[in-house]
Parts: sequence; structure tokens; C-alpha cells
Amino acid sequence: MYKAVKTPSFFRTLILFIALAVFMIGCGSNSEENNDDSNTADQNEETETNAAAEEDANDESEASDLYHEIGETFEMTGYYSDVPAEVTINDIWIEDDPEHQEYIEDNIASPTEDDVVVFVDYTVKNVGDTDMTMGDLIPEYTDANIELDLSYPENDTFTDFTESFQVPLEAGESMDVVGAVPADKNDQYTSALMWNITQDVPEIVFHTPQDERRDKIGTYDIGEDMYLFDQGEDSFYRVNISNIEVVEEYEGIEKFDDNSSFFAIDMEFENQLEEDVSLYGTFPSVFADGQEAIHSGNLVIDGQVVEDLYEGPEGKISPGETIEGTVYLEVIDENMEEVELLYLNPTLLTFPDYAMRINYN
Repeated sequence: MYKAVKTPSFFRTLILFIALAVFMIGCGSNSEENNDDSNTADQNEETETNAAAEEDANDESEASDLYHEIGETFEMTGYYSDVPAEVTINDIWIEDDPEHQEYIEDNIASPTEDDVVVFVDYTVKNVGDTDMTMGDLIPEYTDANIELDLSYPENDTFTDFTESFQVPLEAGESMDVVGAVPADKNDQYTSALMWNITQDVPEIVFHTPQDERRDKIGTYDIGEDMYLFDQGEDSFYRVNISNIEVVEEYEGIEKFDDNSSFFAIDMEFENQLEEDVSLYGTFPSVFADGQEAIHSGNLVIDGQVVEDLYEGPEGKISPGETIEGTVYLEVIDENMEEVELLYLNPTLLTFPDYAMRINYN
């Protein structure tokens, strides 16, 4: 009796033990596989994150090579003298004091209440072996399209706007300078100080630093907000491109060339500025081989082609308004594979390196 009871109990225990061991081994194996899968996923995610961060860092690094910061000393070569010099922008500020009104009226054809005087405090040093003149060291304020006036306010060193260009700077000599330019107060958001414009990439210092702006130069991915104008706080103009396709035809749009196709660009436009904006003026520019390519633009909203895009009210977007539509950019077929879609900097139109590029490939 005793043996009859004990024998099956022993085997049941043994079988249960073996089953439990197999189960534990299986769990351990699955756990290791899951851990391996998890570790692999984590590593892949970390690699992708690091790659994206590295790409962003490279983009920022490449962009930062195009300009200098306020407070940074950089070297340039004078266009007229071919003499090297060091330049440091110490400060940029705006004054709208009534005492500047006469100066503004003397220099702006149709002055408004938004006009101010921009002042720039900077230091220059001739680091060459020969003398040079200040004409090589006076930057253009890009929005106003004029060089700084070193004679305002009145001073003993620079007594006249034009004569200041002839003031010599001897080899090894440095000079602290204050220059002024009358401009619209909103020019601070788009303007830059620019030296030696004959270079492919001139010497540039932005009035409002890039790291304080939403409309930074660089490359933007599909679906990423692009701020074409940023006037601080809640004043801006934004576009978002959600999709880009190439199509041969679109019903309702007559092509200017039989050997052409369309970039069909799904876009959202948002105007948070104080004035109407032309939608056509905020289409992407088309470049091929570094030059603007021949193209035409049309806009389709709710399935309808906007007929009077250039002059009619349908072609404009009002303050506070958001519009969705598809932009059709017609481009010659031979240029399609080489096309870059970008937004030129509004005050550096002849320098596409300073554009906002669309990464659509």
C-alpha cells in the first residue's frame, strides 16, 4: 500500500519538476531574446537619435560658417585696398527719440512713425602691412541698402558721410567707431551688416542674432514649420509644406512649355503680421545649378485654381488668416532632377547660401 502510493507520487513530482525546469529555461530564453530585442531597439533608437542630432549639429555648423556673431572678432579683406583687417561688432541698438526726426526726414523719402535710427558700435583694426581707408570697413545695412553713416551724431573724426570713406587707418592701428542708419523699426528682424559684397559669401553679422529667431537659415524637412518673417513675439508669417509630388498635368492650368512638369506642393500659409501678404510672394523659389530656374506658379484652393493670383483679393492672405492649398510650380523637365526649392533671405536675395532650403528628396 505504501509502495503503491509512493511510486506514482514520486513520478508525478519528477515529471512536474522536469516540466517546471523546461518552463524556466524557456522563460529565461524568452527573457534573453526580449532583452536582446529591447537592447537592439534601444541601440537602434539611440543611433537614429544620435544621427539626427549629429545632422542637426552639422546643419547648424555649416550655417554658422556663413555669418559672425555680435561680440565675435573676425578677419576680412578690404575690397579696395586688399588689406586684411579685424572687425568686432560690440553692440547694435535702436533709438526713436524725437531728436532724430530731422535726420530721419533728411534721409528717408516718405518717413513714417515706424522709422527709427539704428546705431552700431564696432571696432576695426588694420592688421596688414599697408594703410587702408575706412571705405573698406563701413558695412551696408541690408534692409536700408545703404552704408552706415559715421558722421551722425556729429563728431570730430567723421564730419561728412561721403568723406568718412576716405579717412585712413594706418597699418596696426585700431579704431572704435559708431555708425548710424535711418530705417523702419521692423528692419531689425531681417537686416544684416554686410562687408565686401563682391564675395560669394560676404562677411555678415545679423542685427537680430540667428539663435534668437524663428526664421533661421538652414535646411527644413517636410512637415516642419518655416517662418518666412519673424518680427518677434506673436508677429510672424509661417508656411508648412506637408507633401511634394511631381505631376505632368493639372486640369485648369495651362503649361508654358510642353516639355515641363509641375511640383505639386501641399502648403499651409499663416499670416500673423499686421498687413496683407501676397501668397504668390511666399511660394518657394526654384533654383538649379545655383541659379534661379525659369518657372511659373499657380495656386489651387479647394479644388479651384486661383485666377487672379497677382492682383485679386484671392491672391492675398489677411492678418490672422490661415489658408491651405496646393502650389503648382511648372519647371522645364530637363531641370527637374537638379531643382532646389528654397526661400531666399529677403535682404540677401543675391546670396542663396543664406536661404531656407526644403529637404524634399
